[in-house]
Amino acid sequence: MRNNRDKSLDIAKAICIILMVVGHSGCPTYLLDFIYMFHMPCFFFVSGWLLNDKYITNLKTGLIQKTKGSYYPFVKWTLIFLLCHNVFASMHIYENSYSWQTFMIRIARAFSMTGSESLLGGFWFLISLFWASIISLLFLNMLSRMRLLTENYISGGIILTLLVTIFWHYIPVALPLMFGEQTLLATAFYMTGYLCRKKNMHFDYPFIAGLLLLIVPAIATLFIKLNMSTVQGWFVLGYYMIAMTGTMGIVLLSRELSRHRIAPILAYIGNKTLYILVFHFLAFKFVSFIYLHFNGLPIDLLTMFPVLEETNNWMYIVYVISGIIFPLAVWELIHHTFVSNKTST
Repeated sequence: MRNNRDKSLDIAKAICIILMVVGHSGCPTYLLDFIYMFHMPCFFFVSGWLLNDKYITNLKTGLIQKTKGSYYPFVKWTLIFLLCHNVFASMHIYENSYSWQTFMIRIARAFSMTGSESLLGGFWFLISLFWASIISLLFLNMLSRMRLLTENYISGGIILTLLVTIFWHYIPVALPLMFGEQTLLATAFYMTGYLCRKKNMHFDYPFIAGLLLLIVPAIATLFIKLNMSTVQGWFVLGYYMIAMTGTMGIVLLSRELSRHRIAPILAYIGNKTLYILVFHFLAFKFVSFIYLHFNGLPIDLLTMFPVLEETNNWMYIVYVISGIIFPLAVWELIHHTFVSNKTST
């Protein structure tokens, strides 16, 4: 039972990471707006679903585990890409090189989770995931110690988080998005995922139900543009409901897909989401370089981020394919190199 559940959640992560790459690839506007309605909330939802109950009762272990899961990879990969910044600048990937003073400032921002490199533009997710998981753990641990860890009190916590998110816009304190509405929304989706796991929700026809649920954000996209980075005020409630219908649609479709032959491939991708998050922008740069070379265009255009602005209509498909395959190849290379060295040792 657990293996099936885990596989379907890995598949959900795979679908969301593919949608993220599509959203960054210069895809058609409607598709972009549709994806941004729910793909990142789905990640936070799945993360909350996977929260182990032992981390709630053993808070110290839980906090250490969440730090390893979000803070450590954020700092590690930011520092690696920071060290490569001037090399990338010499390759025309960046416009400017860093001075030593800038390097020191960037290092401090990496350790404080207040900034990363442009090629790691999706790393805001790790910042919000870190704080959402910490806030959720502290709240759920408090409920557990008070013997109030029930569906009603968890639901109350979600509602309270949404209300704080709504009124946060009116607080005269300017904070970066990853420490404001964005993280508060992430916390609401995270705790909703945990709550849904406790409810053990079941649908008899997951494929049909999933498609029907995805119709909601598809229709909403025709009338309004909402995403986690821009939604404010009372629009938060509408966005939460739309995002949750899309999220549940993905989760239900994933349950159905877990029964088919494509399941192992999607589960494999779902287990490598961090590497795709780290390397998909760099993969885009390789595609852009090849396009510029074969079309005789100036290499300086490589600084366009994340993709070239004027290309053929189908180029986003090439970006998407490279943004998935290249990171997976990097993972295989690192993994097999590490395993080979460990075996020889």
